[in-house]
Amino acid sequence: MENLMFCLNATGPIFLMMVFGLFLRKVGILDEDFANRMNKFVFKIPLPFLLFSDLASVDFSRVWNIKFIVFCFVVTLISITISTLVSCLWRDKSIRGEFIQASYRSSAALLGIAFIQNIYGNAGMAPVMIIGSVPLYNVMAIELSFFKPGQNGIDRAVLKKTFKGIVTNPIILGIVAGLLWSAIGLPFAGIPAKAVTSIGNMATPMGLMAMGATFDLKKASAKAKP
Repeated sequence: MENLMFCLNATGPIFLMMVFGLFLRKVGILDEDFANRMNKFVFKIPLPFLLFSDLASVDFSRVWNIKFIVFCFVVTLISITISTLVSCLWRDKSIRGEFIQASYRSSAALLGIAFIQNIYGNAGMAPVMIIGSVPLYNVMAIELSFFKPGQNGIDRAVLKKTFKGIVTNPIILGIVAGLLWSAIGLPFAGIPAKAVTSIGNMATPMGLMAMGATFDLKKASAKAKP
């Protein structure tokens, strides 16, 4: 029972925040356009600030773990391989790319951090996990183009867009900046630290509400079997 309560305390608030966002959408306080813009804002501003502050305030040697990064990369690659093989079962080949993406691509930066924060009180190893998996998410997004009906190969424009998406990803930039700050040993305290931390604290509640507000049950159940 103690373990059950621990799990509920970690997952319950996240679920309720998403339900609250869905409720705000239903009563008209949030509309789809505002929720989408709020979601974009979270990924561009508060989340990078959150990751930067968590990394800049700890010892670099305690955070950097190359074995863990490789582990996250390999597990993600295995997940992609499995979902790709399963996608071969669908008669409707037009949904293969979307099926593969939906099967392995998690909201690691938002839900992952939210769960870790509820369990440990801070983002912990989440930034290192993001380094190991999120760039691979971006690279494998090319499968949406590759599996598109009538597509004979990978579009160069897609490759260029994918590479640009990785090097300009605000979350990745926030992690890199935080790691460099920690490695150099610069102080992270006082008014600037409090301001950065306050902005970062907006990430989880705003992101979860936006996620809930943009959830569409009809669209989610439209392709029930896959």
